[in-house]
Amino acid sequence: MEKDVKSSKKNDLKDKSIKAPISSKENILKYAAKEFLKKGWEKSNIRDIAKKAGLTTGAVYFHFKNKEALFDALVKDTYFELLKKQKLMYEKHFAIPITEKEKRRVVRLEGRKEMLEYAYRNFEAMKLLLCSGKGTKYEDLFDKMMNAVYEADRKAYEEYGMLQGRPHVDIELFNTIDRSFWECLFRTIKMDTPYEKAQRYVLILDDFYEAGWQKICYDPAESYALE
Repeated sequence: MEKDVKSSKKNDLKDKSIKAPISSKENILKYAAKEFLKKGWEKSNIRDIAKKAGLTTGAVYFHFKNKEALFDALVKDTYFELLKKQKLMYEKHFAIPITEKEKRRVVRLEGRKEMLEYAYRNFEAMKLLLCSGKGTKYEDLFDKMMNAVYEADRKAYEEYGMLQGRPHVDIELFNTIDRSFWECLFRTIKMDTPYEKAQRYVLILDDFYEAGWQKICYDPAESYALE
């Protein structure tokens, strides 16, 4: 009998957890994300978010100080974690001797794949950052990433001292090419590309850019001489 009572209580708890309503805070975040993605952060307002969530504006302000705090709750962790992963990728890359070129490439590719996987696991936050962050303190995500890319390019350029005698190759070219890689990669988020397809893209992009690097860095400089 006692066993049956315990079993009954366990089932009651299970049923309650299944039927538990979404909290007001979760509901607010859900509709805030939809509103930000639709209108952008700048053109969205608390009143419309509250209305969509079926709440009063006071209920929203009870949980969030302002619109900035709402966006912060949706993207903050993803923003900092992505920058952290990028930093770690470059640290691993440069920890490998310059003579082990293929090993460096593998580490770099794995780092990019890991960043893509993280971005897709946090797809909504990433799309908010890339498409709806204008006007927020997070709108600099891509610029911050590109600053890290520039520093990595500068270091790589200094390592490859042999390129100094090649007038067609300079740090600006290095950075322009690398920047375009990341723009291509994150376009998958902006365009709602399925993850399986994005995974193939990162492999194709890596092959494409690697072939280009090989050509401009190691082919005869005369190939790019202006007539």
